[in-house]
Amino acid sequence: MLMLEQFFWMGGAPSLLVLGVYDLQLVALSVLIAILICSVAMQIAGIARELRDARYRHLAVVTGSLALGVGIWSMHFIGMLAFSLCAPVRYDTFLTAASIVPAVLASWIALEMLAREHAERFQLFAGGALVGGGIGAMHYVGMAAMEMAPLLRYDPWWFAASLVVSVLLAWFALWLRFGLRQHGRYGKQIITLLSGTVLGAAVAAMHYVAMSAARFVGEGDPAYVQALDLRLILIITGVTLVLAAAVLGGNLLLRFHMLYKQLRLSESYQKAIFATAVDGVITIDPRGTMLSVNPSVTRLFGWQPGDLIGQNVTMLMSEPNRTLHAQYLENYLGGGQAKVIGIGRETTARRADGSEFPIRLAVGEVRVDEQLFFVGFITDISEQKRVEALLEREATQDALTGLANRRQLSILLPRAIGRTYRYADPMAVIFIDLDGFKQVNDTLGHEAGDELLKVVAHRLQELVRRTDMVVRLAGDEFVIVFEGLKQEGDAERLAEKVLAEICVPMTLGENTARVGASLGVAIYRPSCALSADSLLQKADEAMYRAKKAGKGRIVVIDL
Repeated sequence: MLMLEQFFWMGGAPSLLVLGVYDLQLVALSVLIAILICSVAMQIAGIARELRDARYRHLAVVTGSLALGVGIWSMHFIGMLAFSLCAPVRYDTFLTAASIVPAVLASWIALEMLAREHAERFQLFAGGALVGGGIGAMHYVGMAAMEMAPLLRYDPWWFAASLVVSVLLAWFALWLRFGLRQHGRYGKQIITLLSGTVLGAAVAAMHYVAMSAARFVGEGDPAYVQALDLRLILIITGVTLVLAAAVLGGNLLLRFHMLYKQLRLSESYQKAIFATAVDGVITIDPRGTMLSVNPSVTRLFGWQPGDLIGQNVTMLMSEPNRTLHAQYLENYLGGGQAKVIGIGRETTARRADGSEFPIRLAVGEVRVDEQLFFVGFITDISEQKRVEALLEREATQDALTGLANRRQLSILLPRAIGRTYRYADPMAVIFIDLDGFKQVNDTLGHEAGDELLKVVAHRLQELVRRTDMVVRLAGDEFVIVFEGLKQEGDAERLAEKVLAEICVPMTLGENTARVGASLGVAIYRPSCALSADSLLQKADEAMYRAKKAGKGRIVVIDL
């Protein structure tokens, strides 16, 4: 109890207390310093949060903590100078200087938390308690530095209230900072100002609520008038503002330095991509003038960069894009629908030697301030097209003879049937099966058999017109689609020529081979309603009838 009485005012005659008064102008100055320095601290916390280098981030937090701690201490000391008693008051130098330490530590805790991207609720509560407690410790250590005749005691309820106010307002300032950021409705500067004002109010409120808890016990000197040390007030205010400005300016310069490094890195990165990209990259202005090209453009088109920059991009285009390009740009810039912008498409381009090649073109729009330009990405798809054509040929052509295969026949035969209706001319399907082919394979080998099939394919192609189709179905079976029959007997005459040509002996390396053939001819007239599969089946049936009749024969079916 005795120890409590040495710290708390446990009640007594009010006549034993010495009352003090405030200079309201200095009170206002102290509050403004608190709000200003806390707003600066919030700004520094934002800078620290955006710094990716851990060393620079810690430097920003430490320097900001120093500025904020000194600012809080300055607010406290100016607030003390604003309070006057009817008794002389001096301040112990050591305790006054020591009171800065908890202010700096509280500031460090606050900025470490504010520099984070996110904070959990329990972290906000713990941070508010530590910050509020640190500000309270700074105040009461500073109060203990007072040297005067009256004894300093504290009202226990007001003492507790000062700590509660400090903790709650500190927590609210932290919550406000993170809550408004997550809400996303307000800008950074408004959030900084609001949270800085609340934290500054927390510092000032704690000080003046704590001063309300102070009880000065003893006798005052009614004749004593405390003189304001304006020089000291100006020095404290000036040092605080200069320190805050220096720390903020230094951190802003640090931020700009980091942004500049990132910009240079990004620029170098983009230049490296631009220079090493396999695709051609061209930038043009709204008039189609080329502004830059990467080395791949030279490889693709054969032009040197100096030959292209400053020239219109149409020199790389083939028709009709070459002629229509200016119209495309004018239409797009006039608000029309984009033909190319943002839409990748396949087209053709023109090399320096005049040759054309297929490309995939993607064009993007870029706006920098008020300037507009376009970036084109050009991919040479010649190899892709070659592979696609090869796959298409493999899918529709016989690999051994180069003739159309069964799949190609299934596509083209229905079209041929359709043309019989359009032009009212009959057509014929001639089904050919070689006689004696197995014997050639067995006696001379499969390589000789393959060579024989190639010779047969060549002879068949020599016999037909370019508009007719020769197909190798499988093994030693062939089909001829003979369109546009003008006279009766055209199909039979062609079948006879085919049979005669196949029967001519063939030279296969050092050997000579002779084979025959059985042919089935199905004549399709416009009045016929058979499908392509049925027509082919009828020709196949006619061929089998020829084989059964003794081979080396021709059987004609008129449908």
